[in-house]
Amino acid sequence: MIDTYQTFMPVCPHCSHEFDSDDMNAASNDLWAAAPDESRFQVACPSAACGKDFWLQGGYRPQYTTAISEDDL
Repeated sequence: MIDTYQTFMPVCPHCSHEFDSDDMNAASNDLWAAAPDESRFQVACPSAACGKDFWLQGGYRPQYTTAISEDDL
């Protein structure tokens, strides 16, 4: 079973299809916005062999870089 928890791109929990940029752009919901908005959507797997519905939840994990001066960033 493939891990579907906090992945870089959405993964279908039925068939393990990993979404690519084309899949993200073709979805009826704005899946790119799901991560920073921490939204939930019901989506259909874009794989022709699957097509099953599942739920997707975005997650936002901020990260920061610090330095003594701006030039060091």
